[in-house]
Amino acid sequence: MSWPRSQLLEIGEKSWCPSWLQRHEQLALTKFWSLRIPGWSHESPATQACAVMKKYLSDLSSYKIRDICAGAGGPSPVMEVELNKQLEREGKEPVQFILSDLYPHEEEWARISKKQGNVSYIAEPIDARAVPAVESTSRRECRVLNLCFHHFSDEDAGSILKNAIEFADAFIIFEMSARDIWTCLFSFLMVFWTCFVTVVWYWHSPIHLFYTFIIPVAPIAIGLDGFISCLRTRTFEETRKLLDQPGLDLSGWRFHSGKRTVQFPFIVLYYYVGIKSD
Repeated sequence: MSWPRSQLLEIGEKSWCPSWLQRHEQLALTKFWSLRIPGWSHESPATQACAVMKKYLSDLSSYKIRDICAGAGGPSPVMEVELNKQLEREGKEPVQFILSDLYPHEEEWARISKKQGNVSYIAEPIDARAVPAVESTSRRECRVLNLCFHHFSDEDAGSILKNAIEFADAFIIFEMSARDIWTCLFSFLMVFWTCFVTVVWYWHSPIHLFYTFIIPVAPIAIGLDGFISCLRTRTFEETRKLLDQPGLDLSGWRFHSGKRTVQFPFIVLYYYVGIKSD
């Protein structure tokens, strides 16, 4: 990390960004979580994320995993499949996932929940800075932020972490961007990934085909957003510093950070974990 963090806005966050482009970007990121290239990939990003959960969350089946910035579904449905396949092979109970967001995508969530019985959702808007505790349940709560923590200002990010400390039992932040040369270079490879997504999943959509292959709005916008994400992502030390807040009781909490290589040298999954002691 050799340059200061910049709190810039991505095209997908702009009010004038068309909905079709936002959906294209969300789908490209969601499908990316399942990407596995034989002979190169060290599993998929989703598999690596599940490995992090299994490493740090003891008795994973006792948790509800709450995606508090789920968007249109994001990677949580992919992670649910990966994780519960592993738990089933081990003869353990499946882990439950809950989707919520300030701007609920109820139609998409309902479709996911119908297909995946271990995924549920909260239809009401939930602000990530003020998430209420999960209703009375025998399961503990782990909150996840998938490739979105860098979107928040320091003030909002600090509020999100404070709320997790006060009302949850664990939290995990996943990022695949960083302020380093390799990751910044990789962001422009998203141009080619966007074209692939268009061919496979949007081949029937004239608007997506036109703005990918005739006027390449989608590839350029998604590639540029990936680069901006790199400039916004916090280091482990910067994330930990956000927890140093007056009156915030961190006793009984343990914090871990690290990274897992997905596809050397470009794709690395970075994580920051907070766990309340039993």
